[in-house]
Amino acid sequence: MSYTLIDHRPAATEYLPPAPSARRDSGEFRSAIDSDTISGLVNGLVEYVSCSGYMFHPWQIAAYVTAARTKPFIILAGISGTGKTKLPRLIAEATSATFEVIAVRPDWTDSGDVLGYRRLDDTFVPGPLLKAAHRAMGAPDQQHFVLLDEMNLARVEYYLAEVLSALEDRYRDSAGNLVSRSLLPAAGEADGVDWGSVYWPPNLCLVGSVNMDETTHGFSRKVLDRAFVIEFSDIDLNAVPERTTPQVVPWPLQNWRQEFASLGEFPKADDAVVLNVIGTLNAVNEYLMPAQLQVGYRIRDEVALFCANAQANSDTFTSMDGQPVEPLDLAVSMKVLPRIQGGGSAIRSVLDALQTWSAGSSPDGSTDPGAETAQPAFPVSQKRITLMQQRLDDNGFTSYWL
Repeated sequence: MSYTLIDHRPAATEYLPPAPSARRDSGEFRSAIDSDTISGLVNGLVEYVSCSGYMFHPWQIAAYVTAARTKPFIILAGISGTGKTKLPRLIAEATSATFEVIAVRPDWTDSGDVLGYRRLDDTFVPGPLLKAAHRAMGAPDQQHFVLLDEMNLARVEYYLAEVLSALEDRYRDSAGNLVSRSLLPAAGEADGVDWGSVYWPPNLCLVGSVNMDETTHGFSRKVLDRAFVIEFSDIDLNAVPERTTPQVVPWPLQNWRQEFASLGEFPKADDAVVLNVIGTLNAVNEYLMPAQLQVGYRIRDEVALFCANAQANSDTFTSMDGQPVEPLDLAVSMKVLPRIQGGGSAIRSVLDALQTWSAGSSPDGSTDPGAETAQPAFPVSQKRITLMQQRLDDNGFTSYWL
């Protein structure tokens, strides 16, 4: 396992029709690992992180692993000092993956800062992210993680535009792996490497840590639609773990494999979990309609695949006190709520409707018997919605971010 710190210093319902029919025979595309295996491995990660002297909810570790197995782009958000950088480092350490940190600079304005640029003498200078992709291509049997530290110090949609586009255009190569087109086709050769042929390999996952304050930028929907956002603001200062010697359990690359790029590849598009996701998102879309914030096919597919992948380690989606956390609840919080920001009556209407929905009632006022004493249907989402409502009341403007 390797660590590298790089500081680069260059000069509604109609939206969501029924799940598509599977394009692959279910016997052709079975999971590479069974649920007992992945569940045991994730429980091992939870123990490893705890033994290392750090406090995270098991669901945060489970969500990180499940998100990485669903799509190779994760955003870790929250207040400073909650372990947004440490968690991916520990998981890479525990699984014998490689881990690199790229320190984002506030003056980054285009892809030249991460992929590379040409000097005045026409020689090509590869950027840190292009180098990371090349290293991952050269070690195809090992998982690689790259962390963009403080990724929103600069505008992500500016300096990461080509990478985001490439991640969406991935296709299956002759070996069945999801790969992208060339990240920078116009790149030249340098140091004996044809940088124009470097692509995003299937064993590379991009992670970004973000703080939201007056020194950082917000995210466009282009970025949010393509990432899983995991929150790290729920802390318990009274919790002090006992540090012991953790055990490293290397993960085979297949444990990180993204098996399905879309629901069209999923062999069980009529699976009960998938149908529940689609029904939930159809309901959510009705409440998002007044502000024209409905989710589309991309989010439908990613939420459904996240929940399907989460079944392999569903027992690890718990809080530190052992309370279960529903993957679909997390997925709504990760993929839907970050889209909501602004002020005015439309945003207030959306939040009020979602608040009622997350409590287990219908915005039309109908409530199930016993709902007043029952637990909320979506407690994680409800907690964030309540915070967003309070901020809207206090400031006239709200967003998902702290």
